Amino acid sequence: MSLISRLFRADPQTAPVRPDARRALAAQEAGDVVTAFGHWLPLAEQGDAEAQFRVGQCYVRGEGVVRNFGDAARWLRRAAEQGHGEAQFTLGLFLANGEGAPQENAPAVRWHRSAMRHNRDVAEANLALLFPNGLGVAPDMAEALIWYERAAAQDHAEAIYHLGLFHSFGQGVPQDHAAAAPWFHKAAELGHATAQMKLGSLYAQGNGVPQDMAEALSWYEKSAENGNASAQFSLGLAWEHGQGVEPDPEQAAQWYRRAAEQDHPVAQLHLGLLYASGRGVPQDYRETLKWCRLSAEKGNPSAQFNLGLIYAKGLAGTADPGEAAAWYRKAGAQGNVGAMVNLGLLLIHGAGGRPEILEAVDWLRKAAAHGHVGAMGSLGALYASGQSGTTVNKPQACMWYGLAAAAAAEAERPAYQHKVEALRQEMSAEECQKAEALTEEWRRGLAAPGTR
Repeated sequence: MSLISRLFRADPQTAPVRPDARRALAAQEAGDVVTAFGHWLPLAEQGDAEAQFRVGQCYVRGEGVVRNFGDAARWLRRAAEQGHGEAQFTLGLFLANGEGAPQENAPAVRWHRSAMRHNRDVAEANLALLFPNGLGVAPDMAEALIWYERAAAQDHAEAIYHLGLFHSFGQGVPQDHAAAAPWFHKAAELGHATAQMKLGSLYAQGNGVPQDMAEALSWYEKSAENGNASAQFSLGLAWEHGQGVEPDPEQAAQWYRRAAEQDHPVAQLHLGLLYASGRGVPQDYRETLKWCRLSAEKGNPSAQFNLGLIYAKGLAGTADPGEAAAWYRKAGAQGNVGAMVNLGLLLIHGAGGRPEILEAVDWLRKAAAHGHVGAMGSLGALYASGQSGTTVNKPQACMWYGLAAAAAAEAERPAYQHKVEALRQEMSAEECQKAEALTEEWRRGLAAPGTR
């Protein structure tokens, strides 16, 4: 036998395996994406809708093939046109979001632009090789809605839910909560947990449906039992504050805990606060610290503020002003006014071992810009007394006490007005005029955009 004959002889042990959907699924489950794609593609080319959908998924995820949104859309469309519900829904997602279209966040576009900066010719050649069908599909809400509706007609719960979202937010259709409600209701009846949660919210707020807390709670419970953390949190709120039910802190704690254990940051904060007050659970600041820290680490500014309080006051152990300042700083940077004030006061008294007056004044001014009367009063006291090494500045003190008096509640106003009058008696006419000028300048600054 010649060498060529031997090379092309069909060896039973090395002959290609006939494409088979079961083998493709087995390979996919085993994590062998190359073999799986090798089985799906020939079946897809033969017109098998499930295989076409799977090939589209492979191109979306870059499993067994170079990621390519354009090829993904082409195969998904072929499956969708054969009535494949999941492909119809996925194609709708593509068309609604413009997946892979020339956008700043499209991976292919980012790669291409980066390559173009180094070698235009190579970049263009590679683009043609790797993305022969272009960078993807452009957004097309009209066609997206058609594919969603086709999938919805097959009781595809996710597609039905998305149709509700489009009507709820006015994407591709006029915003209409009443039109959204039936879609959410249909998806909810099919067991879609997020649709159940959304439907509950519509009933709670009376958006598109009559306001009905009993109906809202019924859907929240269905969603919560299906594992939806937002619904569990909403039930916690209802039981804590008596929304549609008699207040019951123990029930609230149970629902908050279920959501918190799913890393719901606001539920973690609320559970921590229940432990701080001892409502529904034994009072335990260590538990408060634990849950507030979990929430704070996810960026929740209210949790960061409360964590600052715990460390500042030593509620869960020894006070740690440095740690308190660190958490107040994070919360303040996200606009938490209480954190701005507490951080300012902490810095005045030397949270880091010595007073940091300039930073303290900066945080107090930020809080004052948000209308915090206490921050204005603290700035007045700081400039009036020259405490912690600041220079006495009566016009500044008069300005801040005056602003506090104007913003304060009626019961607090006389105390600030008294401080203003006392300062004016000590100030020269020139200093009084300066205080008025400073006040006017501050108010003009607040009126200008981007000053807070």
